[in-house]
Amino acid sequence: MPLRLSKSTLVLLAFGSVYLFWGSTYGAIHIAGEHLPVAVVSATRSLISATLILLICLLSGKSLRVPKGEGWKLVVVGLLFMSCNNMLLTWGEKLVPSGFASLIVSTMPIMIALIEMVLPGGDALNKRGWAGTLLGTLGIAVLMWPSLHARVAHADGGSQTLLGVWVLLGAALAFAIGSILSRRFHFTADTFVATGWQVGVAGVFNAVLGAVTGGWHRAVWTWPGSGAILYLAIFGSIFGLVAFTYLLQNVSVTKVSTYAFVNPVIAVLLGVLLLHERLVKTEIAGMAVIVCAVAMVVYSRVDRGKREIVGMAGDAVE
Repeated sequence: MPLRLSKSTLVLLAFGSVYLFWGSTYGAIHIAGEHLPVAVVSATRSLISATLILLICLLSGKSLRVPKGEGWKLVVVGLLFMSCNNMLLTWGEKLVPSGFASLIVSTMPIMIALIEMVLPGGDALNKRGWAGTLLGTLGIAVLMWPSLHARVAHADGGSQTLLGVWVLLGAALAFAIGSILSRRFHFTADTFVATGWQVGVAGVFNAVLGAVTGGWHRAVWTWPGSGAILYLAIFGSIFGLVAFTYLLQNVSVTKVSTYAFVNPVIAVLLGVLLLHERLVKTEIAGMAVIVCAVAMVVYSRVDRGKREIVGMAGDAVE
């Protein structure tokens, strides 16, 4: 007899998958980046994910065609998500701990809110949104500057951390722009098919970049690095995407949006437990401030309707 689970059980499993798999991607990216060049990591995981997604589409009878005029839009969004965002994130995690990186990247909803505010047809921030934005800025300051002071005595550790912060902010900005464009493009293609093409195009671009920069020649394939890439491709992308899509169809947007501030906490905890990372007291304070700020901004927007989901599915390819 096939096992049949109740809807409430499936919802709980889906939430657990999104929280754990997406929260753990930061640690997996850190491990992969320790063993392989940035472009190689991004190219390999993207191509594996795209191959699996497109294979699933073929086996399920889904057409791989996309509506006329949407192809170039999928390319642009895919490059922002899986080339700019992903490679900058992988590079940034070579410079700072994975938990620290997740906190910087978690400011992405704040960036989206600010960009949307100045775009035609965008929404103005309400008081709660502005408060969250200012609190998030304070959180980054609390997180960054004291930690720089604490690390400055260790072989340019301060400058390395500062570079890592800027790289990670660039990764968050690329994801924010991609999310906004994705929503404004109003894609009509099947979500799974569109994701496959986005990830696939980015994978080819990343592979070419890896060849041009000599990344494939320098690559040393180890079990930890290869395992981390497989984890990212299968659990971070496919399983996380399926769980997220199920939640969007069965749970309120407000509840689903909790991933935006739960994932960084998961990333920090896993970094401490598995990678032996340590946060100083000021970094813990910064984490608390940033998580609260992101929650304020998210909740100031999600109550305006389902269309305010600002590209959450981008984490499925992060």
